[in-house]
Amino acid sequence: MGSTQVSPGTSFGSNEFSPNTSFGSTEVSPGNPLGYDFEDSQTRAQMELIDDLQKLGVSNHIGLPQLVVVGDQSTGKSSVLQAVTEIPFPIDDKMCTKFATEIVLQRTSPNKGTTVKFEIIPADNESTDRKQALSAWSPAGIDGNAELNKSTMESVFMQAETMIFSDTFRKSPRKQSTSRLSSSTLRITRTGPNETNFAIVDIPGLIRGDDSHVEYRTAKQLVQKYLDNPRSIIVLVIDVIDTERQEIFQLLKTLPDQETRVIGVINKCDTKQKKSHDWVFDLIRNDPLQSKHYLKEGWFGLRNRRAYELEISNDERDKLEESFFSGHDWKSLDANKLGRHHLKQALLQMRNRHLKQSIPAMLCDIQDKLDECVQEIDRLGEPRTDNQAQFTLVNKIAARYSAMAEGALNGHYEVLSDEKLFARKLIRDDLESFQESMAVGGLNVPFGTCNLDAEIFVCHQPSEWTQAIRSSPTYAWISSAIKNYRAKEDIGEVNPEVKDQLWRQQTSNWEQIASKAFNKVEATIEEINMAFFREACPDELLRSRLLIWLQDEFRKASADARSEMDRLLENEHQGHLFTLQPAKRQRQQHLHDQRIQACAKALIAANQKNAGPLAAKELANINPVSTDEVINSYIYKHAELVGILNTHDSLAAYYEVALYRFIDNFALQVVERHLLGPRGPLRLFNPQYVTEKLYGDKNAEKLSKLANEDPATAQARAKFEAQRTSLEEGKIRVQNFKVL
Repeated sequence: MGSTQVSPGTSFGSNEFSPNTSFGSTEVSPGNPLGYDFEDSQTRAQMELIDDLQKLGVSNHIGLPQLVVVGDQSTGKSSVLQAVTEIPFPIDDKMCTKFATEIVLQRTSPNKGTTVKFEIIPADNESTDRKQALSAWSPAGIDGNAELNKSTMESVFMQAETMIFSDTFRKSPRKQSTSRLSSSTLRITRTGPNETNFAIVDIPGLIRGDDSHVEYRTAKQLVQKYLDNPRSIIVLVIDVIDTERQEIFQLLKTLPDQETRVIGVINKCDTKQKKSHDWVFDLIRNDPLQSKHYLKEGWFGLRNRRAYELEISNDERDKLEESFFSGHDWKSLDANKLGRHHLKQALLQMRNRHLKQSIPAMLCDIQDKLDECVQEIDRLGEPRTDNQAQFTLVNKIAARYSAMAEGALNGHYEVLSDEKLFARKLIRDDLESFQESMAVGGLNVPFGTCNLDAEIFVCHQPSEWTQAIRSSPTYAWISSAIKNYRAKEDIGEVNPEVKDQLWRQQTSNWEQIASKAFNKVEATIEEINMAFFREACPDELLRSRLLIWLQDEFRKASADARSEMDRLLENEHQGHLFTLQPAKRQRQQHLHDQRIQACAKALIAANQKNAGPLAAKELANINPVSTDEVINSYIYKHAELVGILNTHDSLAAYYEVALYRFIDNFALQVVERHLLGPRGPLRLFNPQYVTEKLYGDKNAEKLSKLANEDPATAQARAKFEAQRTSLEEGKIRVQNFKVL
């Protein structure tokens, strides 16, 4: 950026922009450009409010009143700006505006001199490196003694254009013409005691085309950006070409408040051919009933410098314009709608009205920006420049995290904002899913049932029962194991190792089911843990450091939990089939009794079906208990059959006890003790742990590495803090403003 002292004696009689020239007067005379003095006491108070807001920097955050010149390409927008402001904008028929130029006028205290600052505001779509380069730019050869005259302005514009388009040219040297427009902005800020607070914007003209053309889109987006600012006063510039060919009218159709914000200018009136462009007169007459483009603020005609008149003075330019509009063709029009001085007067009056309308809405805009600013500051977190601040912040984060985690684990969900954080509910869902998976898939070989046993006994003769039982898949599996593991036991006895071997086969699915459940619970805890950290610590960099700092403890808790699960599995697989649970003995006896009762019932039913009426009646009178005893004595007199059935019943009864014992142990010892325990991810990070690990001089270096602030974050916070201060003071100033 460049900052230039402008000589107080500069004259603009020859296109030189003098800082001591008053921007306006009660009587708008040919020697006074657009300015500050054409106002009543109420407007002066409003302008003083704008002064205060500018000094507070509020204009950096909300749109303040500005004059924006829009129109199609080559309609002479820059020449209109020069005519109205006497700022020597570059004017050349062979070139067009390629980027937006903002002239920002700011009034300072009387004891300060007039200065000019030049800067380029990079477009949003520029790369980070390009943004830095553009932001660091300042024009060469513009020193403190330079005058802001025509040659200086031309030099500034040429240097800015070279800088803005240099990256494009470097990337495609043979296709320079394809990137003729840019969304970056040249801003020239002039400050001084005689200035009015106002912004004047010259933007590239619209070109004919559609959205498939890059230049069309760029120009349209630039125009739309300034149209969308409700505090922009729109100077609509057209030339004497048919209005139906002017692209700008299409954009203005969507402008909701154009009646109060748009003033029309017909440029190059001296190029109008007699009787062929009567629509020009119709526009200037501005009849609301007949004009196709009626504007409440009216239409004005201008006659600006031609290409061969660029070096003439402002006085000479005004004489040519006055002489032209005094011609016979123009006598029928209102003289107050012709010439640059009448346009200036209308713009000043429009500005004053616009100020009165704009100020009430500023308070809402300031509050909106203030809310955004506070949100950004909260997102960045509290400053932490020393160990005390760092410890306080980490401890505060730990307290916030711990409160959420304990609430989630204890079912106090009112402290949480999302059902996805209901840890106890989600983990319980996972455990119930694990229980269901174990109940359905934990068994490798299904146990027999009393009904299947009864079917075997009914369908075979007693002498065939042993062979039929051994043919059943489950009993065949047990019979094979008994046979394969015969040792020193007597006939009819079963080697104790048989049940151990059968048990290991029967529970071979447990490890896979348990591992899958472990991973699911761990994933649930990890997801909840990350969500709590995001909410407790919005600072992404600090959050990442905290998680890295804690990750060894998290891994240890996970490893301990997995080791606990492995021990449980090993105990179940390799340990002796032992339990003191009375339910095991009761269940085994129940299985035995069910089998006898089912077989007796089935045999009675079969005999009733096969016997005559009398036999059926006699069978019905048979004592069921004696039938059970008969069945029991017959089945259990076969030693081999007894071994198979007793082994089956013992395994089946023990399985029910061991299954739910393992499920409970998994939930209590693996999940509750380790994953959800004091050293688990959801309970580890708390104020006590932070104090233990980070408090005191011995931990100062560790704490600093963990919680020191990123310079970019500190810089961003300082920027937002300054913005908040500016907006808060501006808000108070607007709230206290009284309309005279």
